[in-house]
Amino acid sequence: MKENIKLIIKESIRVLIIASIISSIGGLSIESIKDKIMIFTPIIIMIPALNGMIGDLAIVIVSKFTTLLYLKKIRRPLLRSHFIRHIVKEIIPIALFSALYITILSYLFAVFKGFESNITNFIYTFFIAAFTTFFLIIIILLVAILGSLYVYHKKENPDDLLIPITTSIADAGSMILISYLVLTIL
Repeated sequence: MKENIKLIIKESIRVLIIASIISSIGGLSIESIKDKIMIFTPIIIMIPALNGMIGDLAIVIVSKFTTLLYLKKIRRPLLRSHFIRHIVKEIIPIALFSALYITILSYLFAVFKGFESNITNFIYTFFIAAFTTFFLIIIILLVAILGSLYVYHKKENPDDLLIPITTSIADAGSMILISYLVLTIL
């Protein structure tokens, strides 16, 4: 029993350190544009909701893929598998609709706080949310597939490693992409 606990702690610490480093990189990117982002209130309001939504979708993607992997329902070529088509046909539209919903709520809260309301600002906000969401879902899908196959073939549980890693990628990636888009668009 003690050996199992030691193994769990050893594996968890390694993953937590990697996940923390990845997430910290995202925070540094937001810090680098704080002056510019502070004047665009909807983005500030949107970041936590967008991080949470993309992280939750990362958990869904990883858990679905690893479950199908263990059930031996993943067939090659992977691009023709039902899982990949499911992601494209169902998860991405849900993610983009969620990005629109988050944009609307963030924009409304910002307007109530005195942010200047116009269609251009709304379109910028939605573009940033939609692009960030779509791009990160694709990245997370690739990490989930490649990482799951690698870890599974090493006879380890991919969920233990990939769920914290993909949620950290979602957090850091969204902050990095938002920083980049704010610098180039606004």
